[in-house]
Amino acid sequence: MQHTILKSICNFSTPSDKEWQDRAEKSLKGKTVEEALYTKTDEDIMLKPLYRKKDRDRLLHKNTMPGQFPHIRGMRTAPQRWNVTQSIWERTPKRANEEIKEGLQKGQHAIRIRWNDTVTKRKGMNHQPSASGVLVTDVADMVTLLQGIDLETTPLHLETGADPLPLFAMWTSALDIIGVSSPRGSVAADPLGNWLVAGHLPAPVDTCFDHAAQAASWCRDNHIPVQTMLVSSEPYHNGGASAVEELAYSMACATTYVRELHKRGITIEDSAASLLFRFSAGSNFFMELAKFRAARALWSNILQAFGMEEEKRVMTLHGITSSRTKTALDPYVNILRAATEAFAAAAGGADDVEVTPFDAAFQRPSTFAKRIARNTQTILQEEAFIGSTIDPAGGSYYVEQLTHELAEKAWELFQDIEADGGMIQSLLSGKPQELIKNKRQLKEKQIDKQKRVLVGANKYPNVDEKPISAFPETDEQEVLAYITAKTDKQQNAKSGCHVQTVEEAEKAVQGGALLHQLTSSQSGPSITPVTALRESEKFEKLRQQAQAYQEQHEKPLSALLVTLGSLAEHKARADFSAAFLQTGGFHVQQTGGVKSVEEAVHKAVSSTESIVVLCGQDAAYDKLAAGIVEKIKAKAPEKTILLAGKTGKEQEAVLTEKGLAGMIYRGANVYETLSWLQRAKGAVIQ
Repeated sequence: MQHTILKSICNFSTPSDKEWQDRAEKSLKGKTVEEALYTKTDEDIMLKPLYRKKDRDRLLHKNTMPGQFPHIRGMRTAPQRWNVTQSIWERTPKRANEEIKEGLQKGQHAIRIRWNDTVTKRKGMNHQPSASGVLVTDVADMVTLLQGIDLETTPLHLETGADPLPLFAMWTSALDIIGVSSPRGSVAADPLGNWLVAGHLPAPVDTCFDHAAQAASWCRDNHIPVQTMLVSSEPYHNGGASAVEELAYSMACATTYVRELHKRGITIEDSAASLLFRFSAGSNFFMELAKFRAARALWSNILQAFGMEEEKRVMTLHGITSSRTKTALDPYVNILRAATEAFAAAAGGADDVEVTPFDAAFQRPSTFAKRIARNTQTILQEEAFIGSTIDPAGGSYYVEQLTHELAEKAWELFQDIEADGGMIQSLLSGKPQELIKNKRQLKEKQIDKQKRVLVGANKYPNVDEKPISAFPETDEQEVLAYITAKTDKQQNAKSGCHVQTVEEAEKAVQGGALLHQLTSSQSGPSITPVTALRESEKFEKLRQQAQAYQEQHEKPLSALLVTLGSLAEHKARADFSAAFLQTGGFHVQQTGGVKSVEEAVHKAVSSTESIVVLCGQDAAYDKLAAGIVEKIKAKAPEKTILLAGKTGKEQEAVLTEKGLAGMIYRGANVYETLSWLQRAKGAVIQ
């Protein structure tokens, strides 16, 4: 009965592509569908306004099911919720342990330890620790960190850096002391990712892989089900890469890791199973969702090329919200960004998802921010039911086609890397760094011109923004006490241990060796590093400079909008100009609608603002602009005069000759214009 009713309701003809296009172009006022509705992405993929069944029908794996090769639709054959994973940000081991226990009580399923810089750089207590991240110096610290946590049911993810041996031995020794026999999670090294970020390695490349193979062998021999190699896309993503580069470079790293472990006696199956993949989820929702689906397809194809049986082609895939997209300006917007990014990772089939707290861009996250991050995932699971469906985007003509195109482009780049000798040779040559640099510059230009919008930063600024009121609890006394105690221990310690095996490292650790003592005496080769990008940083600096100017001069940077004609005639350009200038921290005043040259000049000259912006329609500019500019400059030559909108070249030349400093308009380089205005007014942070 229902089928009959639906059939009668839906009994209409389906228009052809040409019919749809003809109708669409009638509403586009002379533009073609291609000109108005097609969008080219950073991945060089052309997005169409409409996808149809025939787009999906052309795809090679259109009829595969979840659990089937090439695993685009997931590794599992039944719905399964992802693990709510959150990082630990506290600094002392005791406080970090308390943070872990609190998170597990409040809905967290898995733990990721974020190490302090002094740990990752193995510098001992000779350097001031960074603002967040756990401090670990010896095995006693590791025991304190992990004490009282059920590590046999709670996945714990530790990153051991490029050379895994020191932290791996700290972890194994702590397990022995605590009495844990079958921990879950990962204790994983990412030599190439760390190399790219730092530009150098703490040990020769071969030594890093030797130690990684030893860690994998130790886990295999002791039947410890943890992963020991990390393939993270974060160095590429945070450096400015597009989804294509993220996928290709991650797959190239993973392939290198499997080969290097296999060279050292680990089977292909065990090597592949030892890998944990982590991908950043950015703000382009459908592209990011497709990225997680494409990653599984690419890895399945690579494992097939290694000769692995289909049932053994596994991939553990974690998602983490992007740090590149977060801003210190209007930071509560970060909550919305993170929710969308987590949704993309979860819908893309991530096994674990981590939501970074909204304030992590500028401080050690507060308890409030960590709670919001945790609850974002709880809502996605418990209220949105994202984890109740396998591959929720599966069957979408758009998503299926996007996944296919993304995977194809990433596979092509991956093959180029392989043809050049693999990822190690590529990094030494600098090709990935150069391509990421180009992509980064493209993004920066888009942001500078507001073609890529960062709400609250480069567009729609919150001019009444107040500092956030959620601050992390102070830990200065605990950290000072920790540093004092560890400094005394460090001064009494031997110079170094130079361990070569897990057993030697464990013996040294259990004998009281400090983490930095286990570091190799030889360093690895240097390459061009890729530094992390936060897309809003340049505009944040503009606002900081404006604030510094206001504090120094006891008055804000300001501008006067001289509005020409009635409200209807000047409102559009006045609103645009106000938002444009406020993005750079300028306070904006506005006249009422002026009718004559004399009135406009009087209001401009009598104002205290040194920047004057004429706002009106083109007809008003033709009639009044030249006279206004000329007379303002005659009476107040120190004033900087701008025009809202873009005039023709002839009129621009005339106005410039009379003293016009520039124009602000859609498509202008907002950052360069605001930087120039700030420099002209002396607002520059040295």
